[in-house]
Amino acid sequence: MKSTIFFALFLFCAFTTSYLPSAISDFVLDNEGNPLENGGTYYILSDITAFGGIRAAPTGNERCPLTVVQSRNELDKGIGTIISSPYRIRFIAEGHPLSLKFDSFAVIMLCVGIPTEWSVVEDLPEGPAVKIGENKDAMDGWFRLERVSDEFNNYKLVFCPQQAEDDKCGDIGISIDHDDGPGVWWCLRTNRQWFSFKTDKEILPRK
Repeated sequence: MKSTIFFALFLFCAFTTSYLPSAISDFVLDNEGNPLENGGTYYILSDITAFGGIRAAPTGNERCPLTVVQSRNELDKGIGTIISSPYRIRFIAEGHPLSLKFDSFAVIMLCVGIPTEWSVVEDLPEGPAVKIGENKDAMDGWFRLERVSDEFNNYKLVFCPQQAEDDKCGDIGISIDHDDGPGVWWCLRTNRQWFSFKTDKEILPRK
């Protein structure tokens, strides 16, 4: 039986100075050109068509799917991700502080009830990683989206640690890790290329 292969998302440790804008930037657009709705559910898909969407999976010694990863199956759209801003706005713009969490997904009984909000966790052997669940080493901060292509609606995800004296932010990206249990996992490392993606609005079935 083939082991499923995913890409794990991790935080760049090499932070670059970047500050939240004082005014609203351009709206973040999905792959159909529509602005992202605050609190809407979207699939986060690589702009490289050979790979799939973002989901949760167990890595290392985890018994539950606690690591945010990218599927290598191009037919797998991943798990719908709820993208929210604390601002009382209808649409999300570049630079807005964001929280991300997975919509509900099937897990084994042991893992039922695990919080699905994304966080960046420090003090891991592989470096800061994007995780879900309760983590005592989670960094205080927020995510944001930045456009990477003027021609296409492609974006990168950035994490900004909450520091009183500084708002330095780091790109979220992907790199390979051959030592993470069965199969091959792809993990973000310091000084790696950021992860470029597009969003596809999740169409909920009619009840």
